[in-house]
Amino acid sequence: MNKTAKTSWVKQPFPLDLWRGFWVYALAIPAVIVILDQLTKYWAIRFFDVPHNICEINTRPGLSYEFSPIVDLALVCNPGISWGLLQGDSSLKRWALTIFAAVMCVVLLYVLAKSKDWLNRLSIALIIGGAIGNGIDRALYGAVTDFINFSDIGFRWVFNVADSAITCGVIGLIIASFVYKSDEAATEN
Repeated sequence: MNKTAKTSWVKQPFPLDLWRGFWVYALAIPAVIVILDQLTKYWAIRFFDVPHNICEINTRPGLSYEFSPIVDLALVCNPGISWGLLQGDSSLKRWALTIFAAVMCVVLLYVLAKSKDWLNRLSIALIIGGAIGNGIDRALYGAVTDFINFSDIGFRWVFNVADSAITCGVIGLIIASFVYKSDEAATEN
């Protein structure tokens, strides 16, 4: 075996390069979002001193706490999707939304693998983490636990960390579509 053949594998990038590669976006970032989401939901449920499965027991607990002039805590069980869309309580809808979220996570992982830029990858990772975080609640309790309330400043929706991650991810994808479209157009000219 010659010396170049012996050392050529050293020059190849490590396949699980966690700082620049696919895996940080496919696993690490979504895992951080899921952990933060589930911990904050657990904290909110403990704060209001209700059973962990409150959303399964009572979809309208009606609990709130005036935290500050800007943000309050309000325990809301959302059987729909982000921002209160697709409301209604049925077992079919619960499992259809759970399966849809799982399928979309797989599709997003495929899109993530094809993405070349960091903003698209980060945005997709945020959406995956948010979908998994809310999917866990929906699968276990039939509704998603929401608790962050900005109604004092006119924002009427109550949300959670997963909803925030999904929203930031969608905004990031929109921004990336303009930024990278402009870059592609500039390189073509």
